[in-house]
Amino acid sequence: MELKELYDNRFSNEDRKRNAIWQVLCASFFQKFIPESHAVLDIAAGRCEFINNIKASEKYAFDLNPSVTDFAAQDVCAVNAGCFSLKERLDGKQIDTVFISNFLEHLETKDEVVKILHICSEILSENGQIIILQPNIKYVKGQYWDFIDHKLALTDLSVTEAGQICGLKVKKVIKKFLPYTTKSKLPQLPWIVRLYLKLMPVSGFVFGGQSLIIMEK
Repeated sequence: MELKELYDNRFSNEDRKRNAIWQVLCASFFQKFIPESHAVLDIAAGRCEFINNIKASEKYAFDLNPSVTDFAAQDVCAVNAGCFSLKERLDGKQIDTVFISNFLEHLETKDEVVKILHICSEILSENGQIIILQPNIKYVKGQYWDFIDHKLALTDLSVTEAGQICGLKVKKVIKKFLPYTTKSKLPQLPWIVRLYLKLMPVSGFVFGGQSLIIMEK
C-alpha cells in the first residue's frame, strides 16, 4: 500500500484544522505529562502535528512515509524509516518520552505490537515513559474498520497487557479520551477542544472512542 497516496487522500484539506487541534491538545493536555527538558520521539509521526507542537529539548519523528521530512518543523529530527529500526537509527540515544498515536492498529500481528513496545522500552531513559493514543474497538465497534489500513483490533486492556509483557508499568489510563476521528461530527474549533478537555471525563464518556495509555519504565 502506497502510504503517501493513502494519507494525502485521507487528510487532504485538513492539515490546518488538524494542526490547530493538536496545538490545543499539546498545550492544554500532553505538555502536563512531558517536561520541556525531555527528549521526545514520535513514532509514525505522520504530518508531525504532535511533535511540531510539543515543547521538548530534543524532538524526533519517525515515519515510513517520506513526506515526514517535509512536515517536520526545523527543530525536529525527521527520519524516514520504520519503527523496528529505532535502536539502530538512534544509535544509542536514550528517549525520555515516546509518543505513539493511532499506529498500533496498523501492525500486522499482535506479536508486532509486543515487539515495538519492547523496542521502545529498550530506548527509554531511566524513568522514561510511553504515551499511547489508541482507537479502542470496545467503544467504536464496526467503525474501527472504516479505514482500509486498520489490521488489528485492540482495546485499552490488550495494549496495557502488551506493555506489561515488556516490563512496563501502567501509570495512567483514560479508557474514553478523544473522539475516534477528526472526521467526526463534533465541532473541532480550538475553543471547543479546550472546553472538551476541561469537561473531561464527562466529555470523554459521551464522545470518546480513543484511549490514552501512559506506561513507564
